Amino acid sequence: MKEFLIKTKIVFDRGKYWLGYVTFLMMAFVTVTSMKEYAYFEFLRGGYWLVIVIGAALGGMLLLGYIELKHLKTYQKEIEVLSKINPIQQKVFENHDKILNKLSELESKVDELSGKKKEVIKKINQ
Repeated sequence: MKEFLIKTKIVFDRGKYWLGYVTFLMMAFVTVTSMKEYAYFEFLRGGYWLVIVIGAALGGMLLLGYIELKHLKTYQKEIEVLSKINPIQQKVFENHDKILNKLSELESKVDELSGKKKEVIKKINQ
């Protein structure tokens, strides 16, 4: 039952994601249609108005997305927080730390043995 609820939530979230695009297009259409009634927006009388408004909006979204990713870095922080919450990634991080600790121990043992080897070689050569 729990798995079914999780899958259902994922389906709803993905649907909400795509519905956001539809909502955006509807808002652009309604906005431009209502703007046509004013004399100042006389240039919107042609058929190319929707393309211009959607293009400008997409350009604005790209600019805001670039600013967020490169300068504000909120996305990276969000992913970091989500990975700390995820129990599977926590296990991966713990295993990673264990592997690094064991590797460090092995490197120190190798260094210790190589030092002893050099001492033995010096004694033999004397």
